[in-house]
Amino acid sequence: MKNDQRLFFRIDVMMPCSYRIVHPDEADNLVLPDTPDAKYIEEYFMKNLIELDEQLNEIISQINLKSSLLATALMAMNSKINFLMQTINADQLSRAIPQKLVNLSGGGISFTINEPVDIEDKIDLLLKPLENESPILVRCNIVSITPIADEKNCFRVALEYQKLSEEDRRKLLYFIQSKEIEFAQMERNPANKEMEDKTE
Repeated sequence: MKNDQRLFFRIDVMMPCSYRIVHPDEADNLVLPDTPDAKYIEEYFMKNLIELDEQLNEIISQINLKSSLLATALMAMNSKINFLMQTINADQLSRAIPQKLVNLSGGGISFTINEPVDIEDKIDLLLKPLENESPILVRCNIVSITPIADEKNCFRVALEYQKLSEEDRRKLLYFIQSKEIEFAQMERNPANKEMEDKTE
């Protein structure tokens, strides 16, 4: 019973978290492996960067109609970024997962996203709760979508993990437990919290 309680204990915390929206038709054809290796994770999330690169090239071509000088400068910058991205390996990629404020539990997660999403979509998450262990790649069902007031295309999504391995669940629960201890220590010693606030 104690483990079940911890499984659904929720905590607001910053953690490395990247996501990818998967439309229902794509989800049927794109099944995540049970134990994705570093190469698979790298290639899967690199696809997002390739799609962004295509969008950027399209925008640059439109800018070129008004200012060839600006378009040339943007193309040069984009080429430089592409070159740097090609030198990133899987280990560096997992260290580069952006920090995101999430509401986390062993059974699900919620956070805000800045793009349209449908309740039938799936969301693939790349999480790295523990610094010295491999990241977690998991597909999630969308439980709810809440528009953020006064923010266009900004939504809070609540997700439940589809098939989280016991090893990955252990990582999440260990992370939650360590954060609980950290927060409890700050509550007992307000001076530590004040010092941390000043360093942020």
